Amino acid sequence: MNGKEEIPMSLVWNQMKAGNEQGLSDLFTRLYPDLYLYGMKIFNLPDLVKDSIQDVFVRVWEKRKTLGEVLNPKAYLITALRRKLFENKERYFAADAEILTKISEKQAFSFVENEFTEIPEISEKLRESLIATINDLPERQRELVFLRFYYNLKYLEIADILNVKEQTVKNLMQRTMGSLSSKLDRKQWERMDDLDGLLFTFFVFVKK
Repeated sequence: MNGKEEIPMSLVWNQMKAGNEQGLSDLFTRLYPDLYLYGMKIFNLPDLVKDSIQDVFVRVWEKRKTLGEVLNPKAYLITALRRKLFENKERYFAADAEILTKISEKQAFSFVENEFTEIPEISEKLRESLIATINDLPERQRELVFLRFYYNLKYLEIADILNVKEQTVKNLMQRTMGSLSSKLDRKQWERMDDLDGLLFTFFVFVKK
């Protein structure tokens, strides 16, 4: 931040809504890394993801005067990006017959060790175990874990992104945590207060 206090995202959003182009630029700069990472976790296609992010920001700017109240700009834009990616994918599939092969080469919302910075709080063995255990979850549960523990989103925000009811997200999270807890060796993370704390710590160190 170069010694300057970072402007709250909600204020940047309101500046954009008021027609401030610098607000739009700041919003794009600050949220692009998170949006790109999320998009690449869905479709490992950089051009599709980049174009879809551009489409989202163009639409937000064009519709800024009619946008309703947005409490969390990041959650709002992730929701918009997810929808736009699935809208745009057919055009990309039609243009490149090999795209389906490229997508199948990488499982959606899967993780590899070099995505994470090494930290003393999480041993190499525990990191390997966490990655393997998360990757063994069904795709929807892997996405849920990523949205909750990497983006620190609330259940209602995740429900909007996944287009399901909030209670559905809560139920799915309960099953997900039960599955992770049963497969992870408690002795490896006994210094952590609980599994939530372990996962929040783990995902803080995802490289962007």
